[in-house]
Amino acid sequence: MKIKRVLAIHDLCSFGRCSLTAAVPVLSAMGHQVCPFPTALYSNNLTYGKFVNRDLTGLMASYREQWKALGLSFDAVYSGFLAGPDQVAQVIAAIDQFAGEDRIAVVDPAMGDDGKLYPVFDDSMVEAMKKLVAHATLITPNYTEACLLTDTPWKEGAPTEDELEALCDKLLALGPKQVVITSVPCDEEHLKIVSSEPNQLFPEAYEVKRLPFATCGTGDVFTSTLLGYVLNGRDLNRCVQEAADYVSYVIDTTIKAGTDPKEGVVLEGCLWKLLFPQSKNCTTCMA
Repeated sequence: MKIKRVLAIHDLCSFGRCSLTAAVPVLSAMGHQVCPFPTALYSNNLTYGKFVNRDLTGLMASYREQWKALGLSFDAVYSGFLAGPDQVAQVIAAIDQFAGEDRIAVVDPAMGDDGKLYPVFDDSMVEAMKKLVAHATLITPNYTEACLLTDTPWKEGAPTEDELEALCDKLLALGPKQVVITSVPCDEEHLKIVSSEPNQLFPEAYEVKRLPFATCGTGDVFTSTLLGYVLNGRDLNRCVQEAADYVSYVIDTTIKAGTDPKEGVVLEGCLWKLLFPQSKNCTTCMA
């Protein structure tokens, strides 16, 4: 079997599992080669409040030119957290260069949650991200990001089915071929993951249990898992369900492990389940 190659355009956090330190182990465990294209370096993830970082925008064009000179190709280009709106042009160039007709371009427009932008961004990031998603095959915004991208007022309660359908239609109108919206409010005990494609009569919704745990990186785990299954040729709705179930399993395992939520989810004891999603027990798992 051909090993598929993913160009992963994310930041690198040295401590706190997210971005590249989530994407690399997940996609590698699923049998894919991950080639990091770092957007920035961070000493630790943003949940700690303080961090040391370096923006790598100045290196991105040189990286692309070197890979072009080497004749490299990729089966998927996958972008996540960007250091700022100026990097969007570099990601679009990478998609144009390395994601041909038979390749996948996945954009996780990581820029906000809980109804607001992350503190490191302003509205210019939203406008830049609207341009980027137009070049994507698949986008995976959370509910907040979906509202930001479509200029839809965010509300804390659960959106109606009509509101969700309108939200998906607006996202598809931006240009991507497939849309998956995560963390959609449902009720006090559940969240929805909603997926939509132009040929669907209405969006598909999958409910998961709302678990009492919050940290950064769970979206990275979800999108990385989703992409891994998509590259293995599975139907989008099945990919969504299995990726959502995996994230729930990882969060549950992390809760049982009792680690500091700021450290992110405990991936190390859960990677085996990516290959055996129906299995419930494993001697190497911490659960």
